Amino acid sequence: MNALLLPLLFLAAALPSLAGFAQPLQTIRLDYGQKSATAVFTTADGSHITKARPDCDCVNVRTDGNRLVATIDTSTFDAPVDKHIDTTTSDGQRSTLTLRFNVPQAIIITPPRSLVWARGSAPRAQEFRLSIPQGSPIRALLSADLSGEDFDYRASTLRPGREYAITVTPKSTARKRVNRLVIKMDGPAPLYAQRILYLQVK
Repeated sequence: MNALLLPLLFLAAALPSLAGFAQPLQTIRLDYGQKSATAVFTTADGSHITKARPDCDCVNVRTDGNRLVATIDTSTFDAPVDKHIDTTTSDGQRSTLTLRFNVPQAIIITPPRSLVWARGSAPRAQEFRLSIPQGSPIRALLSADLSGEDFDYRASTLRPGREYAITVTPKSTARKRVNRLVIKMDGPAPLYAQRILYLQVK
């Protein structure tokens, strides 16, 4: 072995461990309408947690030595999302903990947020496709209401209680326009009551 390498190996063995957390990423699967969840993080080498700051008001943290308990308000989660907690431990190490929520989608909308037309392009029809997965608390699409008068739209049922389409056509693409399309659904809670989609000429 290289003579210079041996002192370095002994030095590395003598240094304190900076292993951080045993499981810095935790994935939590939520059920439809689940209102809260809890996750526990512990440091790998027993270092005490001296600071913990979540990136969202929905996350409440409590520390006890080398243990951090995170309680999360999940009542508004309706799509996959990550939440983070920045921490410092007694050995001076800073770590970011990640809570990854696997949230079952109550309704799948394609495209997910907006339809876009280029200014001056042909005012061709585009559509949103709405699918309600098996087991979803949503039972049906109730209505689609437009805020504004710059687009024509038509909702149609492809499979009752399962699949719908909303076809949208701009009246003109000569100028920039933004309208909202409010989708109202038959669901058991406000979380599942509506979605807001956007129609844009830009």
